[in-house]
Amino acid sequence: MKNILLIGCGHMGSALLTSWIDSKQYHITLIDPLKINFLNKKYKKIKKIKIVQTISKIENASKFHFIVIAVRPIDLTNVLKELSKIKFNKKTSLVSVVAGKKINIYRKYFSNISNYFRVMPNMPASIGESMNCIVFNKEANSSKKKDIFKLFSLSGRSIFLKNENEIDMTTAISGSGPGFIFNLIDAMEKAAIRLGFKQQTARILVLETFKGSINLFSKSKMTAQQLVNTVATKGGTTEAGLKIMKKNKIHKIFVDLTNASYKKAKHQGSINGKK
Repeated sequence: MKNILLIGCGHMGSALLTSWIDSKQYHITLIDPLKINFLNKKYKKIKKIKIVQTISKIENASKFHFIVIAVRPIDLTNVLKELSKIKFNKKTSLVSVVAGKKINIYRKYFSNISNYFRVMPNMPASIGESMNCIVFNKEANSSKKKDIFKLFSLSGRSIFLKNENEIDMTTAISGSGPGFIFNLIDAMEKAAIRLGFKQQTARILVLETFKGSINLFSKSKMTAQQLVNTVATKGGTTEAGLKIMKKNKIHKIFVDLTNASYKKAKHQGSINGKK
């Protein structure tokens, strides 16, 4: 059984934990001082999970195969300062799921660790349907790469990317994407309610429309634009709605919002806010 040290149990950390908790291959140590009471209440009776109050109280640090850091970017500096006081095994893999923070930042704090990974998962990890994008430093060995791929594949689909810039790009697409999609769902639900549907009916209509459309797209050889054309009969109701989308420049809106997310990820690329 391999040992994971998970630091941070916010939205993303908790989502990953949910995907790992049923595996018999991992023992997990959790640290999140702000959620210590919640963690004790929820996980204290689960034998494979150990809850530690603070980083300074970590014992037997050499046992960890993975250090997974899932804290807010604003909290990372303090976390790394505390972790740097602890001597981890040189074979340990350090894994960051912190948006925008580059591998070189972590290397400054750990002189004896040689395997570093950045992973951009997303919130569907909590139901095993995450999109996990992974990059690694050039010293990382093939065995460690396989271990990371295996670990994160428990939470969904995993792929390796070429470089850290691509990780920042995926932050804007698959990382932030669920938030954009939920916002679209919210807008469609509220539009349905305005037409006169009750909230429960509106939820069903919108949810099943999204599910069916995604499933059709995944099984079709057509592009998304080709599928738009198959739905939009000339002079029909869909065409009427699409004209409004075109008038309001829906494609430009998505270009702008993904660019904003990408720029934010790039801006967070170092602790000092510098490239």
